Amino acid sequence: MIEFIFGLIGGTALLMYGVDMMGDGLERASGKLMKKILSVLTGNIWSAFFVGIATTVLVQSSTAITVLTVGFVNSGLMNLSQAIGIIYGANIGTTVTAQLMAFSFKFKLTEIALPVLGLGFAISYFAKKDVIKNIGSAIMGFGIMFLGLKILNSGVPFIQESESIRLFFQDYASITIIGIILGAVATALVHSSSATVGLVLMLGQAGVITLPGAIAIMLGDNIGTCITAQLASATGNINARRTAWAHTLYNIIGVAICAILIGPFINLIEFFTQIMYGSSEIGLQIANSHTVFNVVSALVFLPFHKVYVTFLEKIIVDKNEDTFEHLDKNLLTSPVAAFQATLQETLRALDIVKHMIDKSLTALYENSMKCLDEINKDEDILNKIQIDITSFVVDISKQGLTNQYSAMIPAFINSINNIERVGDRTIEYLKNISTKVDKQLPFSELSQKEIDVYKNILTTMISITIDSIENRDYSKVDEMKRLEDQADSFYNALLDNHIKRLENDICNVESGAIFVDLIGHMERMADHLYKVYMTLVDENLLSHL
Repeated sequence: MIEFIFGLIGGTALLMYGVDMMGDGLERASGKLMKKILSVLTGNIWSAFFVGIATTVLVQSSTAITVLTVGFVNSGLMNLSQAIGIIYGANIGTTVTAQLMAFSFKFKLTEIALPVLGLGFAISYFAKKDVIKNIGSAIMGFGIMFLGLKILNSGVPFIQESESIRLFFQDYASITIIGIILGAVATALVHSSSATVGLVLMLGQAGVITLPGAIAIMLGDNIGTCITAQLASATGNINARRTAWAHTLYNIIGVAICAILIGPFINLIEFFTQIMYGSSEIGLQIANSHTVFNVVSALVFLPFHKVYVTFLEKIIVDKNEDTFEHLDKNLLTSPVAAFQATLQETLRALDIVKHMIDKSLTALYENSMKCLDEINKDEDILNKIQIDITSFVVDISKQGLTNQYSAMIPAFINSINNIERVGDRTIEYLKNISTKVDKQLPFSELSQKEIDVYKNILTTMISITIDSIENRDYSKVDEMKRLEDQADSFYNALLDNHIKRLENDICNVESGAIFVDLIGHMERMADHLYKVYMTLVDENLLSHL
C-alpha cells in the first residue's frame, strides 16, 4: 500500500514536471513561433483560434496559454474577441498530451523512458547552440513524462487487486455528475489537466474504470482547469475577468451539454476510435473523448462567437472599462510576450514625452498655467512607467533567458532611463517657463520661430523612433544622425542669434536667460533621443519580438 501511494505521488510529480519541461524546452527552441500569438492582435477569430491550437501544442499547457491570454487582455495588447478565439484553440491543443500518453500505454513507449531521458540530457549538456540545448530539454521532458507514466503504470496490479478502489470507481465514478465533480476537484487541486488524464488512463489500464466513468472525470477535468485563469484575472481589469469567465463558462456549457447527451457521446467515441485505429482500447477512447469534446465545443461556439462576446460584455460589467495594467505579471511566463509588453510600454513613454514637449511650448507661447499642470501630471506618469519597466524587466531576467533575450534587459533599462531624462529636462526648463508665465515676460517672434524649429527636430526624432519600431524599419539611422547633428549645430547658431538680439535690444534680458536655458535642455534632449533610437531600433532585438 505504501509503495503504491509513493509511486502514485512520485509518478504524478514526474508526469507534471515532464510535461512542463517539454513545453518550456519547445517554447524556447521555437521562440519565434510564440510570436504568432501576438500576430492575432489585428487578426480575426479564425486566426486567433488556430494560433491558440499551435501555441498550446507547443507549450503543452492550455492553462499557461489561457493565463498568458488574460495577461495580454489586461495589458491592452489584445481584445476580448481575440482572446476568446485563442481559448477555443488552446482547449484543443492541450489534448495532444492526452494522445501522447494514450499511445505510450498502447505501444509500450514507457519502456524507452530512460533512453529518451538520457538522449535529451546528452543533447542539452553537450550542445553549444541555445536552440539545440532547448530541444534537448524538450526531449528530456518527454523522457521524464514517460518515466512518470511508467511509475504510475506499475501501480496497476495493486489497483486490480484492491477491492475497495475498484468498488469506489464502479459505484461512484460511473455516475456522471460525481465523475465530473471528481475530475474538476482533482484538476483544480493539482493545476494540471495532464496529471488527471494520466491518472484516468492508469485506472482505465487497470480495468477499474469504465469508459462512461472515465469520460465523466475527463469532463470535470475541463472545468477544473479554469481555476488558474480565474485566479490570474482576480486583480485584472474588466476584460481580463471577462476572458477568464469566457474560459470557465465555455467549458461549463460544453460539459453540461455533453453530460445530457452522455449516451450518444460515448457511442461516438467508441465509433470514432474503432474507425481511426481499428481498436477498442480504453486508453485511446479516453484520449479521443478529450479531443473530440474540445473540437466539438469549439465548432459549436465559433459560429456564435459574436453573440458569446456580447453576452459576456452584458453580464460582466465594471465602471472602469478602459483601465489597463500594461505590464501584467501573467506575461512573465513567456519572455516574448513579456518583452513585447515592455516594448509597447516604452512606446507609450515616448508618446508621453512628445506630448510634454508640445504642451511645454504651448505654455511658453500662450502663458498657460493649465498646460503646466498637465505636463506635471505627465511627468508623474512617466516616472511610474520608468519604475514599472525597470521592475518588470528585472522580473523577466529571473525567468532563465537565452542569450538573445538576456541582451534585451540592458537595452530596455537604458532606453527608459534616457526617455525619462528627456521628461526630466522638460520639467527643468518648465520652471523658467513658469516664471515667464507668472511675470508675463515677452518673447520675440523670431525666438519663438527658432524654438519651433528645435521642437520639430525633437518631435521628428520621436516619431521616427516610434514608426521604425512599429514597422521594423531599420533604414532611418542616417536621418536620425543628421537630426542629432543638426540639434548640436543649431544650438550654437541660436546662441549667436540670441546675443545679436540682445545687442540690438530686440530681446528682453530676463526672457533671454529663459531662451538660453531652454535651447540648452533641448540640445541635450536630442542626445537622449538619439540613444533611445540606436538602442531599440536594432534588428537583433526587434526580430525576436
